[in-house]
Amino acid sequence: MLWMSLAVWSLFALLHRALVAHLAVVNEGSPSSDQAFRIDDVSLAQAFYGKLGNNSADYYRFEAKSGTLLKLSMLIPQHFHAAGFQAEIVLRGPGLPAQGLTLDAEDKGMRIGTTDYKRTQQADIHLDGGAYQVEIRAVNSGAYCFCVGVREPTHYADEATRARVRELLEIV
Repeated sequence: MLWMSLAVWSLFALLHRALVAHLAVVNEGSPSSDQAFRIDDVSLAQAFYGKLGNNSADYYRFEAKSGTLLKLSMLIPQHFHAAGFQAEIVLRGPGLPAQGLTLDAEDKGMRIGTTDYKRTQQADIHLDGGAYQVEIRAVNSGAYCFCVGVREPTHYADEATRARVRELLEIV
């Protein structure tokens, strides 16, 4: 009976993982809007990992059709958050304020895999359509996980990408 309970629990855990997984993508740096990291499909569930120094930024760009629902969130590994690292999402593009839309701050702890995070921003935004840019602004130095999309990928990151993510997050 115990083995059956464990089997059901294991199956549930695997199903849950499959339902919430994002495709991990490493951004080795996109420090200007001219060098923005291109996101091909913002509906695809993707987690962009990057590392920033104090008062620096990374940039992302994408195009979206009118009516696209953009899901965004910022996750900061707990050990970087505790050390004072902050990363802020600013979205620019059609239908948004000229200075950009800075997402509201929140402070929700969560565990993903073996890593504890603070979700510091999250939003669901209906877009007017066109070309958009995301700026990730940093205070202090640390790593971030910028997430977009909800549609589950058909493939996930390879071992080299997973190893690079662990290195960025300082997980050995």
